[in-house]
Order: sequence, then structure tokens, then C-alpha cells
Amino acid sequence: MTQEIITTTTSALADIEQELARDPRLKSRHTRRGYLADLTAFDAWRQGRPATKLMVEEYAASLQATGSAPNSINRKLAAIRWYARRLAEHIQEEAGLEEVDRARMVSQAERVATVQDVTGKRQQKGRHISPGELSGLMEACANDPSNAGRRDAALFAVAWQAGLRRDESGGLTTSDFAPAGPEDGDLVIRGKGDKERAAYLYDGAHQALTDWLAIRGSGPGPIFCAIRKDGLIHPDRHLSGEALRMILDKRIAQAGVKPLTWHDFRRTFAGNLLDGGADLVTVQKLMGHSDPGTTSNYDRRGDEVKRKAVKTLFVPYHGRQR
Repeated sequence: MTQEIITTTTSALADIEQELARDPRLKSRHTRRGYLADLTAFDAWRQGRPATKLMVEEYAASLQATGSAPNSINRKLAAIRWYARRLAEHIQEEAGLEEVDRARMVSQAERVATVQDVTGKRQQKGRHISPGELSGLMEACANDPSNAGRRDAALFAVAWQAGLRRDESGGLTTSDFAPAGPEDGDLVIRGKGDKERAAYLYDGAHQALTDWLAIRGSGPGPIFCAIRKDGLIHPDRHLSGEALRMILDKRIAQAGVKPLTWHDFRRTFAGNLLDGGADLVTVQKLMGHSDPGTTSNYDRRGDEVKRKAVKTLFVPYHGRQR
């Protein structure tokens, strides 16, 4: 398997899919799906040519030339680097290889794994959600007397006040929520790379979640679980990404607001915190970013804020002495 993928004309994409499932470091289904799609695209582009560092750099350049955003290109490069590292591990263990061939193939894979990300930034897609639009979504849920209305109100409230990724909302379990008082509570979020972080709920968000759990029950399972059309709650069934998308689209239509995505809640969460005076490092930790540069992409403050910040710096200049 390893020799074919590195040096011959055909990549065994089925083997790649198996490797994605085997790697304990890739805990997110979203990441595994993304890596498989990116590796499939790279395989189609290279048309059977051996995968070398120079070729991967050529691939990145071709993506730049066709207008792909730097973040998108770097995600594809991350998938290629991941697989190159996995190949190097397999080659080291594979029996029946001449040591000269083994050393050559390991070196080739390790060189691919050193390909650097491209630089540059693009304006992020998506938009910020206004408080009025949030009110419209919450009202649409309040007008729905079914169990889904209570669940969806809690979904929106938590997304707004905790800045969750869509998959993080779907992955929350009842053991992740701990009331801290009558009007506040804490959430444990398991984000990318299985990293945990804390989120804090207050006032309306805490009340919305508490009201939903009073209906759902506190038994083990996902907080935001599936509900049948007849209103029956399935406390052991998580909401898929597609189910969450459909929930949002339904409430958007009922509220009459412009199209938006679950990630727009996360974008708005960061923007609201920065507008409110929170420092970048605090927002970075609340969002679960490993790089503060990623968090800075969500900063919607304009030049006036920068100008105001510089005005706080005093220069003790009194003119030239005569």
C-alpha cells in the first residue's frame, strides 16, 4: 500500500479512508471527511505522478493561481502532510522492503510532510447576526408550542453565548453541563483535537437550556437530541450536521431573517466580545483557537478603534527650548 501511494500511478483511496478511521488523533468526523475530500482532490490533480515535496508545492501554487483562499489551501496541505506522516510510519514497519528502498521512501514522505503553509488572508465568508435577528429566531421558537420549539430556542441561545462550532453543539452531552447557580451554569466543550475548554451561560441562555432539559430530562446522552415529528424525544440520538442545518433553515424562514449559518453565531460571538472590550487572548481561549491569528480574523472593529487605542499613548514633548 505505502509504496503504491508514494511512487506509482494509482492511489488507493479506500486505504486512505481506512487510515483516517484508524488514526486516534483524528477524533472529529468532520476532519476525517474533510481530509478524505482533500486527499481525493490531490490524487486526481497529480494524475499518478509520484507525490514529492516539489509536486505538493506546485499543487499549492496551482490552487493560488485559480483563486483559492489561503485558508482553504492550507487545509488541503494539512491533509497531505498528515498522510505523508502516516506513510512514513507504515514504511518503517513494512516487511519485505530493501533497506535502501525503505530509507528512500521514508525520506520522500518526510520531505512531503515539511511543506509549508501559504501566506495571505482573505476576507472571511459569512456575516454577523444582529440582536434583532436573534430576537426573531427566538420568537419563532417561542411561537412553536412543540418540544422542538423549546429545544431550538436553547440551541440558538447556547450558540449565541458560547460561540460553539456546529459539531460542538451537536456533540454536547448532559454530563457537559453543570449549573453554577440559579441563573448561570458552565459547559465543557470538546473542540478540535479533542481539546476541552469552558463556556459560561448566563441569564436567558441559562434559562433556555434549563427549560429544555426540564423537558428532555437529565439522563445520559446528547443535550440537543433528535425529536420525532409526533413530538417524541429520542434522548440517545445526536443531531447530525445536516439536521442542525435544517433546524436553522426552518427557523430562518419562520423569522423572516436573511440567510445565515451556524458559524455566523460563532463569528458574532467573537465580534461581540471584542466590541465589548475583551482582549484577544481571552476571546481566543473562549473560542478554542490554538492560534491568536485565527481569532483576529473575527475582529470587525474598524480604524476608529485603532485610532482611539493609539490616542492613549502619551509623548512628553514640550517643544524646542529657546
